[in-house]
Amino acid sequence: MFYAHSKAEQPETEWEPLVDHLRSVAGDDLESPDGASHFASVFHAEQWGRLLGLWHDIGKYAAVFQSYLRQACSERADHEHAPGRVDHSTVGAQHAVNALPPGIGRLIAYAIAGHHGGLPDAIDPDGGLSGLDARLGKYEPYFEDALRRAPASIRDQSCPEPPALDLAGSRQQRAFQIAFFGRMLFSCLVDADFLATERFMAADRAQHRPDQRLHATELIVRLDQAIAALPLDASPGVNRCRAGLHDACIASAAHEPGLYSITAPTGSGKTLSSLAFALRHADRHNLRRVIYVLPFTSIIEQNAKVFRDALNDSDGRIVLEHHSSTNPDHEDTRSRLACENWDAPIIVTTNVQFLESLFACQTSRGRKLHRIARSAIVLDEAQTLPVEMLKPTLAAIDELRRNYGCTVVLCSATQPALIRRDGFDIGLDHVHEIVPDPAAMARDLERVRVEQTGLVDDTDLVERLADTDRVLCVLNTRRHASQVFNMLRDRLGDGRCWHLSAAMCPIHRQEVVRTIRERLDRGESCRVVSTSVIEAGVDVDFPVVLRAMAGLDSIVQAAGRCNRRGRLDFGRVVVFETDVKPPPYIKRGAESTREVLSKYSDLLSNDAIESYFRLHFWRHKDRWDKNNVLDCFRDPARLIFNYRQAAHRYRIIEQTQESVVVPFDDAGGKIIDALLGIEARLDRDLLRRAQRYTVSVSDWAAKHLIESGACVRLDNRLLVLCRRSMYDNWTGLGDGTQSGSPEDLIT
Repeated sequence: MFYAHSKAEQPETEWEPLVDHLRSVAGDDLESPDGASHFASVFHAEQWGRLLGLWHDIGKYAAVFQSYLRQACSERADHEHAPGRVDHSTVGAQHAVNALPPGIGRLIAYAIAGHHGGLPDAIDPDGGLSGLDARLGKYEPYFEDALRRAPASIRDQSCPEPPALDLAGSRQQRAFQIAFFGRMLFSCLVDADFLATERFMAADRAQHRPDQRLHATELIVRLDQAIAALPLDASPGVNRCRAGLHDACIASAAHEPGLYSITAPTGSGKTLSSLAFALRHADRHNLRRVIYVLPFTSIIEQNAKVFRDALNDSDGRIVLEHHSSTNPDHEDTRSRLACENWDAPIIVTTNVQFLESLFACQTSRGRKLHRIARSAIVLDEAQTLPVEMLKPTLAAIDELRRNYGCTVVLCSATQPALIRRDGFDIGLDHVHEIVPDPAAMARDLERVRVEQTGLVDDTDLVERLADTDRVLCVLNTRRHASQVFNMLRDRLGDGRCWHLSAAMCPIHRQEVVRTIRERLDRGESCRVVSTSVIEAGVDVDFPVVLRAMAGLDSIVQAAGRCNRRGRLDFGRVVVFETDVKPPPYIKRGAESTREVLSKYSDLLSNDAIESYFRLHFWRHKDRWDKNNVLDCFRDPARLIFNYRQAAHRYRIIEQTQESVVVPFDDAGGKIIDALLGIEARLDRDLLRRAQRYTVSVSDWAAKHLIESGACVRLDNRLLVLCRRSMYDNWTGLGDGTQSGSPEDLIT
């Protein structure tokens, strides 16, 4: 008998037969829908998925592996790249190349070779042996032994049909599409392998996995009831526009899957209206899930709560949050497991989590990719995508639409910046606008007047804020926001002004936002100094907003916090210059805004916004793929794909950041005490609870914190703030991290 996995201190009669494991991963086990063939059938590649499952562990038939399995526990046996272990995945990769036509065999080989260590590059750039070509040329005597011992019913399989891909025109586009298909296959294999192994090795854990399908018809009824019950708390004009947007989304949901845009001002009700579109569209076209993608973690919990309330999702079985600051009080075992592979009806996640998964090579991140196929995807604030990643990002979005049955909705308060036009040939084609007349809606919802003033120094700024009863001031860096807030606080005293920035941990920011909303709702004085963290969909309504010069898209978002409900004839948005040097990407946006100001008096007009995007996005062709991600996929004929290099180059947040656990409130202090206890360091639940008390800092700042003795590092991963005086309950993590590197100071 040949075995796939053993169990410590259990007789061989309790071990998993290898043939059972291979057939389970392939999907031949009709009792389980979690095989690779089932996963791949969503994009018409079930034959490919079945082959991957049957051959991925065929190397385990080797006598040397079976001997090793009897001497070691199963988990260690699968770690094949450690010294003394048996390389079983290379056997399947070589067999695929030898038994199948070149292109088909090589694509399957990438996935099989990477199903433990991650998708490989074709050639290791360091000249090592991890590249696919090196592994295909590798020889071990037990490779042939494994294939001889494998039963013909596993080893000998017919060739799958070539993938029915709708291929684009250029050579590079075709190479990217074929490589993307290979990554999808990899995702099907690693998810099926993990689930099959878990069913044998950890049956209790497997039983907690959700089996929740999208019941769109039922959710539509719940959502309609929730929308009908919403209070009409805005002006009649705003309420009419919100109703019009909702009606337009419902009407468009019947149209064919593809690319859509919702161009509507802030405060127009895009969040629930876009969900209404997505659910009806999924119901009409049998899509599997809704994925809502947001630019920042700071607004995910807000949107997820809106969805849960509207859908009556009290037990958390419908809406799954996946981001770095998930509230553990809203989690259970089922939701934590669902985060691993996105097996849930509605996903709310970040640009970073979603987009980087489309280019990931690791098994952990790659598992969820196949779940994206046949989904309704809403990209909120689509214009926030980084210019430096536009080309590969738009290529991936279009590929999801073209070959994986996805509908993608681009939501924006400004006109779509990502649509193909003269001078922007990488833009998306055939994008259908859901709003019948975006310009008319913008006019109907015109609630602010934008004023532009010159240089305002900090002393003058503080006086302006002190003299205004309810006002929001948005600055470009953490340090500047903290300095101005402290000056204002010294001027007014505690409890008369508030601060928001990403130097504050998530639970701290939420507490402050709640206080701000309550004061505004009661008509009380409320002065706030913030970074751009407040611009990302935070539902607050100020009569006056002061915005430091920045990109016009940021100014539009700041204006969305002004007279949001239309209760005034017009709110005031004042754009001013500061003498504080902004970070490079904000500086580039500000330069483009100044050019627009020289031509247009109304910064919020369609003509001004189009001019801005032409300057900021469309004319920077040399920056659309700054890290040359697409160059990793150059040869569609020989399939020379460098998956690992692509994953390394594709970074939404270019600078590496680290998380610091901070002691905001008593619960945060207790978490730090527990983390510093030696026995608790590997407690997964405690680490997840700590995420609500983390602040992201740059590598430079992390190094400074450690060297100064303010932080200690746990288990080579998490930083914990020991010098608790460095966390201020007004402004967050203190100035010790806010000097030297301007890149650390954004938001």
